[in-house]
Amino acid sequence: MGFFRKSEARDAPASKPGTPFTFRVDDMFTITGRGRVFTGVVESGEVVIGTSAALVLDDRVLPGRVARIEARRRKSQTLRSGETGGVFLDGITTEDLPLRHSDGDMRVDVTALKGALIRSSD
Repeated sequence: MGFFRKSEARDAPASKPGTPFTFRVDDMFTITGRGRVFTGVVESGEVVIGTSAALVLDDRVLPGRVARIEARRRKSQTLRSGETGGVFLDGITTEDLPLRHSDGDMRVDVTALKGALIRSSD
C-alpha cells in the first residue's frame, strides 16, 4: 500500500514552500514520550514545522502548532501536497479531543477524528 502512496505523492503538483495547507486526518496515535500524532495525507499546500495550525472538528476549531513531522518512519521538515505522514501538534490536549467511555475510562474517540482537517492558520 505504501508503494502506491509514494507514486501518488510524486505525481502530485508541486507546492510553494510555506504555502497554506490542508491535511486530512486518517488516524491518531499516542506515542509515549512524543505525544499525539495525527496521520493522513496533505490535500494541498505544504506542512512545515513551526507553522500555526488548527484542528477542525465539526463545529470546533482547536488552535495548535506543528511540532514535528514524520514521513516513512523518519523525521522530516516538511510534507507536501499528496504526501502521507504524521503531524504532531502542540497546544491540543486530550480534553480538547472527542472522548468516549471505554472499560470505565475516558479515551480519545479516534473514529470521530477520521476525516477531520488540520489547516494552517498563519
